[in-house]
Amino acid sequence: MTYRIESNFPLTSDWLPNSAFAEIFKNEATAVATAIEGVDDPEEQEVRVICVETGEIVWRSTEEEYE
Repeated sequence: MTYRIESNFPLTSDWLPNSAFAEIFKNEATAVATAIEGVDDPEEQEVRVICVETGEIVWRSTEEEYE
């Protein structure tokens, strides 16, 4: 499976280039770790990791239900 990151907030990091948030990841854990780096407050600014093949949200930074 492969994974991508998405968010309704701009994703930026002091540690990673902006291109890191547009990558397709082969490892879910790496995608999640990168996603967390992309927002200042992951509990307030939702960021999600999506399975490319199924479109399923496999991880989200908030507890909110995705609509």
